[in-house]
Amino acid sequence: MQTATTPDDPLIGRLRSALAATPEGLEQADLGFALGRILDVAGDYDAAFDAYVAANQASAALARAKGVVYDPAKAEAFVDRLIAATPAPVTGLDDDDPSAAPIFICGMFRSGSTLVERILGGHSGVRAGGELDLLPTLAANVFNPFPEALGVFDDASRRKIRDVYLNAVRERVPGVGVVTDKRPDNILYIGLAKTLFPKARIIHTVRNPIDNALSVFFLHLSYDMAYALNLEHAAHWTAQERRLAAHWKSVWPDDVHEVDYDDLVARGEPAVRDLVAACGLAWEPSVMDFHQRQGPVRTASVWQVREPLYARASGRWKNYAPRLDDLRAALARYGLDE
Repeated sequence: MQTATTPDDPLIGRLRSALAATPEGLEQADLGFALGRILDVAGDYDAAFDAYVAANQASAALARAKGVVYDPAKAEAFVDRLIAATPAPVTGLDDDDPSAAPIFICGMFRSGSTLVERILGGHSGVRAGGELDLLPTLAANVFNPFPEALGVFDDASRRKIRDVYLNAVRERVPGVGVVTDKRPDNILYIGLAKTLFPKARIIHTVRNPIDNALSVFFLHLSYDMAYALNLEHAAHWTAQERRLAAHWKSVWPDDVHEVDYDDLVARGEPAVRDLVAACGLAWEPSVMDFHQRQGPVRTASVWQVREPLYARASGRWKNYAPRLDDLRAALARYGLDE
């Protein structure tokens, strides 16, 4: 992708001219996010922030036209329902096949889940499944209403549903080994995952909440993540996601392992060793070679996982510190300040 290296690069002027000539709509939002990225690389952070604000406003208008808005009260109520519907402990469903239980990876979008899966995918006993849609599909079509229906099914029914999941995984991710099921929104389906796979390991990724909020705000994401269009909403959803993760950890303390992205890139191999051990796997040095592996990466982290561990993204928010008083205040209200 062509980019600019200085604030006076002609490319920035051309992009601004194109943006001014573009009517309201999706293309305007796309150009706005592109302008923000280029200005960020060029080091003109104040102008970059303005570009990102305008781009998110354009995207939010499109979302509203489709009836999509982030409602903090509804988000809190849904998390309350997920917590209240936590299923009773289940045993026996995966005793017959120790490798049947997947490793479920979840966390805020842009918190390091792709990097974690890429690392684990270098282990001889692991198959990287990527962003499987199996849990959301089961929640919508089988455990309906979700999450209240989680406690309705008996062991025989759960075994049949588990086999549907496993058969779908085998079709999509052939091979031998434990599969990783990596979706940021898997955090919503941990109760369902543990209903089907009592022995499943859960990896929850976290990141400095200011950096995380900025990272989602600086990307043109799906309307499904409407919280990303507003920094205060991003702070609110981060708090809800952390609240839900703390609940899962309290219910299954031995099976939920938190990976802090900033710690991972700072400590390197020791943090990776902790991750591998938490998944019940023996150490293999090959997991550190994730950046050398071939294969598609279908997330915004594509370039990060093509390089060795680096800490450039940690503390990125400091470039934008003068513009972040409202975000920092919002995070502080939720106990997520530094």
